[in-house]
Amino acid sequence: MIQTLAIFLDAYRDLNSRKLFWLAVAISALVVAIVAALGIDDTGVSVVGIHFDSKFANSVFFPPAIFYKLIFQSLGINIWLTWLAAILALISTASVVPELIAGGSIDMMLSKPISRTRLFLTRWVTGLFFAGIQALVFVTASFLAIGLRGGAWEPGLFIAVPAVVVFFSYLYCFCALMGVVTRSTVASLLLTLVFWLALFGVQKAEQFLNYGRIASAMEVDATERLIASRLEKSADADVDRLRADLAAERISVERWNTGYWPAYVLVTMLPKTNETTDWLNRTLVERASFRRPPSEEDELRFFGSTRVKRKDFEEAVYEDAERRKGALWTIGTSLAFEAVMLGGCVWLFRRRDF
Repeated sequence: MIQTLAIFLDAYRDLNSRKLFWLAVAISALVVAIVAALGIDDTGVSVVGIHFDSKFANSVFFPPAIFYKLIFQSLGINIWLTWLAAILALISTASVVPELIAGGSIDMMLSKPISRTRLFLTRWVTGLFFAGIQALVFVTASFLAIGLRGGAWEPGLFIAVPAVVVFFSYLYCFCALMGVVTRSTVASLLLTLVFWLALFGVQKAEQFLNYGRIASAMEVDATERLIASRLEKSADADVDRLRADLAAERISVERWNTGYWPAYVLVTMLPKTNETTDWLNRTLVERASFRRPPSEEDELRFFGSTRVKRKDFEEAVYEDAERRKGALWTIGTSLAFEAVMLGGCVWLFRRRDF
């Protein structure tokens, strides 16, 4: 235990000396300070005491608690914690593994009576620890800002800290694997960014196919109801056309499903960065009284529908995600893939002749 703590502290001092990490922490605090400087009342919004009248952005439409929560959700989670701060954390910690196995450093470490597995895992956990500090600073500051400025104290907000650490661990584990393979900080960082981009593309493709599948199935249901309604009223002039539309839409459902399910299986096997962010947003709706994304009453024009309302479609998408993409699927399967990557890291590290 003492050896593990000594290795952890050594890695901590190394990362602590990097200005970029503390720059990221300072930026996190600055972002929250800017948000806290915003104010809202029944006539408009204010920025550092300068008031702007608005008929659309005021406390009548957005109560203060909702106003600050929306900013935290849209800016804090969807942009800062899961994109910009994650990139800064990767840059800060990408060198942990390559520097560990560099000549001179690894010789000194292996001269100590400690297993290679414990040595590697301790250094890896140090990187996660630093990512956790960044998330904790931002979420704590946001918790205080929402409580003091919005009047809503939401302990459920802190679920974002472990969720962001888990999100970062998907990428950091791959970065560590590339570090062991290439022994290069730059190469491991660039390959990780490419891996992240590939994950983003695959998950967006699965999401698009899922939207099409749900929208097409809803179109079938709406058309069937319309046909039944016309037959009840003996208004069968358009029934033949509607039945033709129904047959074509059923074929469309089959095609969407044919494309969707292979994509779903592929996403299931891979780490889910986008889905983890979506799961966190849904969890905040339940645990911290966040507002769900607004729905509109207009028709679902995106998929060419004239019978499905956007509000109904968004409700169906939300319910589908709640039913099939909970924590077990989103985080559990991602951690399983991460365990395989981490096992590969340890295996290569143990077998390599330094």
